[in-house]
Amino acid sequence: MNVFTQSIRFWETLHHLTTREDMRLVHLNEQEEVAWIEDDRREPYHLIRLSRKNYDWSNELKRDINKAFDQANKIRKKLGLRQANVSNIILSSDVPVDDYEQLLSQPLPLTSGGKKQFRTILIPLEKLKHHLFPLATEWQLQEMPPYMEETYIVTSEQEEHILRTLKSAVRTSVKKREEKEKNLLLHGKTRLTFLLLGIIVAVYVWVEMNGSSMNTFDLVRFGAKFDPFILEGEWWRFITAMFLHIGIVHLMMNSLALFYLGSAVEKIFGTKRFFVIYFLAGLLGSIASFVFNDNVSAGASGAIFGCFGALLYFGLIHKRLFFRTMGMNVIVILAINLSFGFIVPMVDNGAHIGGLIGGFFASAIVGLPGQKERTIKLPAFLVTVVGTATLIWIGFSQSGYSEQTSLVYYQMGVEAIEEEAFDEAHDYFTEFLKGEEHITHDRLAVDGRFLLSYVQIRQGDLKEAEANLIYVVNDVPDFHEAHYNLALIYSDLGDYNKAFESAEKALEVAPGNDDYQKLYSDIKRHIDD
Repeated sequence: MNVFTQSIRFWETLHHLTTREDMRLVHLNEQEEVAWIEDDRREPYHLIRLSRKNYDWSNELKRDINKAFDQANKIRKKLGLRQANVSNIILSSDVPVDDYEQLLSQPLPLTSGGKKQFRTILIPLEKLKHHLFPLATEWQLQEMPPYMEETYIVTSEQEEHILRTLKSAVRTSVKKREEKEKNLLLHGKTRLTFLLLGIIVAVYVWVEMNGSSMNTFDLVRFGAKFDPFILEGEWWRFITAMFLHIGIVHLMMNSLALFYLGSAVEKIFGTKRFFVIYFLAGLLGSIASFVFNDNVSAGASGAIFGCFGALLYFGLIHKRLFFRTMGMNVIVILAINLSFGFIVPMVDNGAHIGGLIGGFFASAIVGLPGQKERTIKLPAFLVTVVGTATLIWIGFSQSGYSEQTSLVYYQMGVEAIEEEAFDEAHDYFTEFLKGEEHITHDRLAVDGRFLLSYVQIRQGDLKEAEANLIYVVNDVPDFHEAHYNLALIYSDLGDYNKAFESAEKALEVAPGNDDYQKLYSDIKRHIDD
C-alpha cells in the first residue's frame, strides 16, 4: 500500500465521521494528517484523535502518544469538556519493529461511567475494517465507512483526484456546519432591541422633565407597579412598569443588559419571537412582583431576566453550541444577579425569577427558528397559562394592606406635599392610616396623622385638622409642632383661649422657638385687648 493510498484511508475515515456521521471537526492538520473530532451527537460527549502515522520504533509511538495526551488536555479545556474521554486512533501501515503492544489500549468500549479516560488504538491499514468494526459499534455509527477497494485505484492521477475530492468534501462539510451554527446564533437582526432601548430612554427623559424618577410619588403617577392600585383595577401597571426606571444608574444598568442580552436573543430567535419572549417575560415578572413584593417597583429587569431564560432554553436545545459560545458566561452572570437579589433587600427578586421562568417558557412556546420538535410547545403553553392564572389569583386575593404598602403611602404623601399636590397627599395619608395596625415603626402613625392635619389645613378643612391634631397631642404630649398648629387653627376660628393654651404648651416644649414666641405674644395681646 503506497503513501497515496494510506492518505486516502485517512481521508475516507475523516470524511465519513464528519460528513455522514455528523461529528464536529475541531482541528485539522492536513500536512501531518492529524484531526481532532468531537462526537457531539449524544451524551456523553467524547473526543477522537484520528491520525495517520508510520513508526520504526516503539519510542516514536510513545512520544506521539505523550504528545496526543498533552494536546487532549488542552482541547478538553478549550471546549469545556474537561471530563471527556479521548480515543487516540492511529492508522498505520508500518508498525514498530520492537515491542510496542504495552503502549496501546484494547479496542473495547471505554469503562462505563468513566471520565477523562485516554486510550490509544493503533490500527494496521491492511486490517482497517476488521479493527474499526468494534469502534463503529461502540460509537454507534450508522454504518461502517465505505472504503474504496484498492483495485479501483490504478494510477497516481486517480489517487490524487480521489484525495482532492475527499479533502474538498471534508472542507465543504465543515463549512456547512459552521454556517449552520452561525445561522443558529445570527438568525435575526436587532431591530426591536434598539426600539425598546429608545422607548426606555425616552420614557426616562419624559419622567425627569415632569418630575423625578427617584420620587416614589412620581413613579406611581407615571405607572409603576403598586399593589393597592392594581387591586383597584389598574392592571395596565403590569406593562407600564416595564418601561420606567428608578434613577440614572438603574437605567444605565438595565439598558446595558438589554443591549447585550436582548441583541443575543433577538439574533437567535428573530424579532417576532423576541417580541413575544420579552413582553411575556416582562408581564410574568410584574405579576410575580405583584404577588411577592409589596413595594413600588419599576424597570425592565423582569423582561431582561426573560432573555436569560430564552438563552437557557437555547442551551437546552443546542447544548454543545451553547457551552462552546456563551454558555458559562450566561450561567455565571445569571447566578451573580440572582445571588445579588437575595442579598440586597431592595432588589425585586420576585420580578427577576418570574421573568426568568417566563422567558424560558415563552421561548418553548414560540420555539427556535426551524425547530422541528413541537411536542414541547403545547405543554409549555398550558404550564404558562395555569401558572400565570394561579399567580394572578393569589395576587388579587391579597388585602392590599401591609407594613410595606403603608410605608409607601406615607412616602408618597410626603413627596406629594413637597410638590404641593395636596389632594393626592390627603388620599395617601388617609390610606396610610387605614393600615395603621400594620405599622411597627415608632411614632410613624402619629407623624402620618400630623402630616394629614397639615394637608387638611392647606385645604381649609380646619375641623378635621383639629381632630387629628388633638389625637396627636394626646398620644405624644411633647409634639410641639402639633400644639403650634392647633394654636393657629384656634386663632383662625377665633377661639383665643384654646389658642393661648396650645401656644403656651408649644413654648414649654420648645422655649427658644421664635415663631412660637411670636404667636404666643400675638394671641396674648388679643386676649388682653
